[in-house]
Order: sequence, then structure tokens, then C-alpha cells
Amino acid sequence: MKKTNLKNKYDLAIIGGGVSGLTAAIYALRSGLNTVIIEKGMIGGQVSLTNEIKNYPGYESITGPELSLKMHEQATNLGAVTVYGEVKDIDFKKMNNVIHLQDQDIIASSIILCMGAKASELECKGEKEFVNNGVSYCAICDGAFYKGKDVVIVGGGNTAVQGAIYLSNICKSVLISTNLPAFICQQKVLEEFNKVSKENKNIKVQFNTIPTEIYGSKTVEGIKFSNDSDKKSDVKASAVFVAVGRAPDTKFIRNKINLDERGYIAVSEELETNKAGVFASGDVRAKGLRQIVTACADGAIAATKAFSFVSANK
Repeated sequence: MKKTNLKNKYDLAIIGGGVSGLTAAIYALRSGLNTVIIEKGMIGGQVSLTNEIKNYPGYESITGPELSLKMHEQATNLGAVTVYGEVKDIDFKKMNNVIHLQDQDIIASSIILCMGAKASELECKGEKEFVNNGVSYCAICDGAFYKGKDVVIVGGGNTAVQGAIYLSNICKSVLISTNLPAFICQQKVLEEFNKVSKENKNIKVQFNTIPTEIYGSKTVEGIKFSNDSDKKSDVKASAVFVAVGRAPDTKFIRNKINLDERGYIAVSEELETNKAGVFASGDVRAKGLRQIVTACADGAIAATKAFSFVSANK
């Protein structure tokens, strides 16, 4: 039976332990708010899956896990409580929000929603059947399982191109395929890709192609494509890495808070949602640029606004 007690009452609950949530926790705790971080997976979120970060101020290069750990340690040393569990539902009520987890309820005067976004799917035949059996949504996480194998990565942005670079150093061959006519990654990423392609000579590229089926017996054995001219192709591969964007993790609040047409949380300039004392920051909110620094900035703003709200309503 779920239990709610005084120990489960906080000034601020931060749902999501990515860099935005961790930054929010640091700012909130320094303001004096009793703060809990609720994380269903891995502290650091998407950043913790990043092999190398080269665009975070102060570090010429740092790994995602290292940056996430430093942020979490800082928040913990300031007094943050971290609860691991998945939020099933939230009853929004001014200064008395109830957050329902699997085995307990947490009450919070204010909430910052920082759930981030999860990997989008190809939605082609065979994809779901082979998840964890050759279909992966993180080249950095799972690439080592396919050392010396032929693999495919689908996507044309930063994540896909960086994934191809990483995979080319451990796999026999890498095909990067996109439905776009050209890559849409940052120029520095493209320059590195071109350099690595020349050095490793095991990367192939195909544009204007759409995956139609991932097939195999117990594990992935290949993937089929079609192009703009409806020409079919069949590529043998031991793994397919999907990197075609991300979708906001807002399903559990879909009918309770204002979202945009893509499912991202709609906020004001001060990151306020349509619920009193509830804010949203990071990749889960509607915004133009999604970078580590903008996620951190969101966290700082949201925490500052949460402090003002709690102080004014106590």
C-alpha cells in the first residue's frame, strides 16, 4: 500500500535527473528549498549516454557520465534527496501536488518537470520485435556488443553522425542511412566525420532512403530500404542503431497539462506551465535549441521561479 508521510513532503520535487534537473536542484538547494529529485532511469539522462562532450563551457572535453556525476555529487552535497522510481501520475494542486510512484506518494509545494525526451522510433516492420536483439537506440551504449560486425545506423543529425564515427572504430563496417538529401549535423561534427571516414575507410553513406523492414531470426540479420525512386535494397547487418530524433516523455501528464502539437510542454518565458507552481525545463519543453547549456539555463531559471512561488505562498 502506498504511503505518504512528513518525510515525503518537499518544497520542490524535480521530476527527471538529467542536467536540467540537476542544475535546478543545485539552484533550489542554494536558495533553501527542501528538494527531491525523482529519476526513473539513469542520473544524467541523455547526457550520461554521451561518450564525449566538447561544447560545454569550461571543458575542452568531458564524458557525459563524468559531467553527470559531478552535477549529482554537487546537488547531493547540498542536501538533495534522490528517489529512483517511475512517476505514474500527478495530482496537481497549488502548494500540495501529489506525485504518485509505484510504491509511494510524494507531496511537493512546487514541481519542475524535467523528464527530457526519449528516442523516436523508425516505425518500420520488425523494429519492435528486435529491440535489444540487434535494434538499439544508443550507439555509444551498445556498440561494443557488435565489435567486428557489420552495422547500420539510421539518421542524419548530430547523434547519428557521431554514432557512426564511434562505431567505425570498433565495427567491421558502418552504413549510415538517412531519408534526407544531406546530413544536418553541426559543421564541426561533419568535419570530424569526413576525417574519420578517410582514415578508417569502413563507413558508407546513403541518402534519400527509407527503412522498410528489419529482419532476422532470433537477432537482426539485415535491413531493407527503399529510395525516392522506389528502388529496393537489402543490407546485411548484425545491428541497426536508430538515431532519428527524440520525442518528449510526457505521456503520463498528457491530459493534465498544456502540451504543444508534438507533445512538448507549453511554457511561458519564465518556464511556467498552466498549473500554479509547476514549471518545465530542458528537452521536455517546447523550445528551439536543445543543448546541454540551454538545459542547464532552463534549470536555473525554473528553480529561481519555483523559489519565488514557494516563498510567496507559504
